[in-house]
Amino acid sequence: MRKNPLRRADIIVEDVPSPGCGPQDVLIANRASLISAGTEVASVKRNVKDMVVKTLGSQELRETVKNMLLHDGIQKTLDRVQYETTKWTALGYSGAGVAIQVGSLVDGIRVGDIVAYGGQGHAEVIRVGKNLCVRVPEGVAESHASFVAVGSIALQAVRRAEVQMGDRVVVLGLGLVGQLVCQLLQAAGARVLGADVLPQRLALAQSLGVEQTFSAGDSLPKEILRATDGLGADRVLICASTASSQVIEQAVAMARDRARLCVVGMVGLDVPCEDFYRKELDLVISRSYGPGRYDAQYEEQGVDYPISYVRWTEKRNMEEFLRLVQSGKVILEPLISHRFPLDNAAQAYDALSEHATECLAVLLTYDDRGSLDQRQVALTKPPAISGEAKETANVAVVGCGYFARQFHLPNIKASRSLHLHTLVASSAQNAKEMAARYGAANCSTDFAGILAEPTIDAVAIFTRDNAHASMTTAALAAGKHVFCEKPLATTRAECEQIAAAARMHDRVCITGFNRRFAPMVTQIRKLLDGCQGPRMIHYRVNAGPLPRDNWVFDPHHAAGRIVGEACHFIDLFYDLVRCESVRVTAQALGEPKSLVHLEDIAATFSFADGSVANLVYASSGNTKAGKERLEIFTGGTTIEMDDFRSLKVRGRKNLDVTQRRADKGHGAEMDHFAQAILGKTTPGMTYVDGIRATLCCLAIHDSIERGEAVAIELI
Repeated sequence: MRKNPLRRADIIVEDVPSPGCGPQDVLIANRASLISAGTEVASVKRNVKDMVVKTLGSQELRETVKNMLLHDGIQKTLDRVQYETTKWTALGYSGAGVAIQVGSLVDGIRVGDIVAYGGQGHAEVIRVGKNLCVRVPEGVAESHASFVAVGSIALQAVRRAEVQMGDRVVVLGLGLVGQLVCQLLQAAGARVLGADVLPQRLALAQSLGVEQTFSAGDSLPKEILRATDGLGADRVLICASTASSQVIEQAVAMARDRARLCVVGMVGLDVPCEDFYRKELDLVISRSYGPGRYDAQYEEQGVDYPISYVRWTEKRNMEEFLRLVQSGKVILEPLISHRFPLDNAAQAYDALSEHATECLAVLLTYDDRGSLDQRQVALTKPPAISGEAKETANVAVVGCGYFARQFHLPNIKASRSLHLHTLVASSAQNAKEMAARYGAANCSTDFAGILAEPTIDAVAIFTRDNAHASMTTAALAAGKHVFCEKPLATTRAECEQIAAAARMHDRVCITGFNRRFAPMVTQIRKLLDGCQGPRMIHYRVNAGPLPRDNWVFDPHHAAGRIVGEACHFIDLFYDLVRCESVRVTAQALGEPKSLVHLEDIAATFSFADGSVANLVYASSGNTKAGKERLEIFTGGTTIEMDDFRSLKVRGRKNLDVTQRRADKGHGAEMDHFAQAILGKTTPGMTYVDGIRATLCCLAIHDSIERGEAVAIELI
C-alpha cells in the first residue's frame, strides 16, 4: 500500500521479489487471504492530517520532532516527516496456501501441504515463521482456512473471558470478530446474547445459533437484565470499535456482580469507577492471537513456550480454531460477503471503506503464479560502466534500516561516484520501496545473487550486527569491495575469518567508523601532528537508555552496545594516537549478566608509546546533557570537542570553532570509500581497523569479568 500525502492512502499492487526462506521459515504460495475490516481499513483511511493531529497531541512526539530539529536540522527533519507520511504499509495478516519451501528446522510441514498463516500480508508468496504457520486439516477449504488469524483472535478472547458452560454471555458488536466469538462461545457451552446497530448482522448471528439478539442503544442494559431474569450477564465481550466510552459503561451496567468484562475491540475505556467497584467486576484485555504475539524470539526465531507452562500459544490457538472449523462447530461461508482477485485489491478496500455495512469477511484470491524464481526485480536499466578508468562504481546495498535510511542511502544516492545497482532486504516490500525511494536499478531478496553479479563492484552492508562478519567474508571471497557498518565482527572467530578472506583477496574493506572523517576530527588530527610526546585522551559518551526489548540486546542479532557502538570511540583513539593499544583495564556499573547486556563502563587503554585513553560509555544519564565530549592533553596543548559542534584549542595554537549542525563524517566517509574503490585514493582504513576495534571491545568485557588489566592480542 502506498500512501498519498494529500488524501487517504492509495491501494497499489506492486511487483516485488520473492522472499528468501530461513531455517525457521515456511514459504507459502498464497491461495486466499482475509482483509481485516477494522485494522486494515483504519490504516487506509489515515492521511497526513491524522499524523499532524497525533503529533500535536503527543508530548513524546512533539519532543522527538523538537530534538530532530535541534540535532539534525530542518532538512533531515523534513525528510523524516516525508518518509513517515509516504512510506508503504503492507496490509493483511491472515491467509492460507500451499507450502512451496520449508526451512530445515521446521517440523510437521512438508512441501505441498496446505497451510494457514498469521502475521503476514497479502502477497502471492508469503514467508512466515514456523510458529505462525499451521497445517490445514483435511476437508477445510483454503478460503475458510484463511480466517485462521482472525479466528485465533476470537478464540483468545473467549479464553481470556474464562467462560464456563451455561454462562450467559453478551457479545457487544457483531462484526467479523464478534460473529466468530459468538460461535466459539456456543462451542464452549455458553448461552450467547448478541448486540449490534445493524439489523442484518443481528439476523446473521441468529441464523448461526445465537440465543437472542438486541439492537444496540440506550435501552440495551435494561433489555439484557430482563433477558437474564434480572441477574445480569456472567461475561461481556466487547467486540465493538468506537472511541466512545458508552460501550464500557453499558457493559458495566448489564453485568452481574463479580462478572468479567473482556475488551477485544478498540473502545474508550473511561470506566464508571463507582459501579465497577460496587459490583467488584474483573476487566481484561484480549491482545491478538494469544501468547507469543509480538515476541520476536517466538515469532521470528521459532522458540516455543513449553506446553506445561503455556497451554495455548498463538500457534496452538490457530490449530484449535481450524479443528473447530473442520468439526463444523464454526461455520464460515455465511460470513464471506465478497471475493476479489488480488489484482482488484483496490476495489476490495473501496468496498470496505464506502459500503462498510454491507461487508463482513472480504477475501482476496490468488492464481497459481506464486513461485520462488523471482528473487530480483528491475526498476530501471543500470548505466553501462566499463573500462580501466571508470568514474562510477556499481554498489549493492544490503539492509535498509533506520540508520541506513538516515545517512548511508541518501549519501549513496547523492554520490557522483557510486551507482546504486541493487538494494537487498529480507522483506520484499522494503526492498522494492527503498529501491524506488533511493534510486536503485534493482531490488532483491537474494544476497547470494549480488555476489554472483559481475557488474557489481562493491557491497555495502547495513544489516544487524551479527550478520556483518559472514556477509563481509562472503563478499570479499566473491571479489567485491566492502563497506560494512560497524561493528565489522562480534567475536574473535569472526575476526579470524574476515582476516583470512581479506588477506586472500586484495579488496577495499572499510568499517563504518565515520568519526575519523568528521571535519572537526580532521582539524584535531592536523593539530596533533605538531605535538610531541604521548597523549592523554578522555572520551565521555552519554549514550542514554534503550528499551530492553531493543534488538541490540538480543544475542540473535547483536553482541550488545559496547561491541556495537563503543567500537566507534576505540577506533578514534587509534586514529588520534596512531599506535597500537597494548592493554585495557575496565570496570562496569553494576554487574551485567553478559557481554550483550554490558552498557555502563569505564575503560582505560594503554598504548605502546605511553599514551593513555579513557572511555566512559554511560547509558544511565540524561541525553539533554549532550552525547559526546572529547578532551586531549598533549605537549602543552589542550583540545576540547563537544558533540562535533564546538572545538576549543588552547596551547600551541588557540582555536574556537562552533557550528549549528553536527557533522560526524558520514558523507565524507562514503565519498572516501567511493574514491578508494575507484583507485583514486589510498584507503584510509582497512579490515585491520575493524578487527582491532572488535577485539578491544571483547577485551573490555574480559577485563570486567576478571577484575584486572587484560592484554590486547591482535590477529
